[in-house]
Amino acid sequence: MSLAAVVFRRVKFYVFINGFICAIAATVHYLEALFRTQPLVGVYIGTLVRIASVIGWFEWIATFKGKIYGDKRILLTASQQFSIMIQIALVVVPIEMVSVYTGRTIAVDRTIAYPSLLHEFVYFIPKSLVLELVFDLLHYTVHYTCHRVPFLYKHVHKQHHLHIHPSALSTYEEGFLDLVLTNVVPMAVAFAVSPALSTNQLQLVLAYKSYVEVAGHCGLDLKGMSFPQMPLVQYLSICLRIHDHDLHHTQPNVNFAKRFSLWDQLFGTFKASIM
Repeated sequence: MSLAAVVFRRVKFYVFINGFICAIAATVHYLEALFRTQPLVGVYIGTLVRIASVIGWFEWIATFKGKIYGDKRILLTASQQFSIMIQIALVVVPIEMVSVYTGRTIAVDRTIAYPSLLHEFVYFIPKSLVLELVFDLLHYTVHYTCHRVPFLYKHVHKQHHLHIHPSALSTYEEGFLDLVLTNVVPMAVAFAVSPALSTNQLQLVLAYKSYVEVAGHCGLDLKGMSFPQMPLVQYLSICLRIHDHDLHHTQPNVNFAKRFSLWDQLFGTFKASIM
């Protein structure tokens, strides 16, 4: 394949993937505005649509892309799928709403203005890199602790490891306390110490967060990296692949981070997948 063909292919996928994520952010923003007189309803529907859209995206990709371990991969039963969908509606979405309101309260600066949406996205990239590095350090710390302390693993994190082969839907096989400790609290701290965001940039942060969360659990044999908004970051050798977090579910003593391999490499818990 020629260099021009390689560049075109990468640009095509960059636009395709990031366009989809931006479309989710825009849709959620529209839904929240639509229910302006009932803000809780709007945020609930928007959050549910954000999560469901990303799950649906990877379920669609699974119809034409191979899975890690192929036919040996253990799939969810119909009853497990139904149980997780109820979990998403009753537990995950309300907890994710906390991050929405936390972001609005401590991360958004409504005086920030950009001359265009393109400028807003360009400035979003370095802001999101800082935010996700902070989030990932805190997530790594809590996640590692949940594995190392038997009481926490049994009563907080064990539910998430019910499935040795995760899937897009089982991303959200998590209990209330696990979601709060490994997601809501790290995100709140990241919001507090990272650069201020515009309202649109907050929607982008949440959309990319959902996308990367589900991507890391989808179990598909894809080459995408964990910071899709700027592929050049992968040349720093800190991005994760789907295979890396998938390995955590078969070898729970490695690969605790969710966004980057940086913290696992630094603390000696990173193991590269050979697949």
